[in-house]
Amino acid sequence: MIATFVFAACFYGMAEYEHMTGWKWAAASVAITFVVLQTAGLMLAVLPAQVGLFAVLWWQNSKRLDRQPEEQAARVEAMRLERQERFRLAQEAADRKRSG
Repeated sequence: MIATFVFAACFYGMAEYEHMTGWKWAAASVAITFVVLQTAGLMLAVLPAQVGLFAVLWWQNSKRLDRQPEEQAARVEAMRLERQERFRLAQEAADRKRSG
């Protein structure tokens, strides 16, 4: 049981160093350690499972970081279109007020 929390603490530290959500890593580490110890019963089997967990979460984070500039550009474009539409509506309202 102590090994579960040791792995969780290590993964929390690694996640914070990588500027990721440390709690997600720690919770996943606890879950992996618990499941492996319950199924295999060997502490030696936990290490490959933890390495696999690290690889999967690191890969997911790198994919998220790769998508970030595209998502930001899409948000900026959506905000620009929204401002343009508000300006057009305000201009139409002002024109109606002047002519009406």
